[in-house]
Amino acid sequence: MSKTDTDKYKRYAERVRIFNGLEPEEVEYIIHHGKSLVYAEGKTVFHEGMLGSNLFIVLSGEIAIYNKTEMIAKCRVGDAFGEMAVLNHKPRSATAVALQDSKLFTLDERQINEILEKHVAVRLLLNIIHVISERLEAANAWNAALRKQAKQ
Repeated sequence: MSKTDTDKYKRYAERVRIFNGLEPEEVEYIIHHGKSLVYAEGKTVFHEGMLGSNLFIVLSGEIAIYNKTEMIAKCRVGDAFGEMAVLNHKPRSATAVALQDSKLFTLDERQINEILEKHVAVRLLLNIIHVISERLEAANAWNAALRKQAKQ
């Protein structure tokens, strides 16, 4: 791998949360298993209720996540989304829409399974678990605030 490539994959490991702690060679391995997609502003990546088998990572642009008509999150460069449907094999729990022209990296379930057979799997899974637990913690805090507000 050239110095330029090593630097590129090192930056990915720093900017993409689920790649944190991976070596440039490991990031390269993952990148070569997936593909890049481009979504124009306003285009839907996936709809709530759809079956999904792809995890997405924002490489450029910004993606909004909607539950019904309410925006519940914005995914920016380095953020991953769509992982819940891949991990739990249930329909998508939200809709994802490009807020601006966006470039996404995606892995489908088959590609993820191939990666999981390698030693990279443990770090990647731990990073995904960390992201999901942060989202759960934020949702719990939001629910607690709503309950407190309702009691007043």
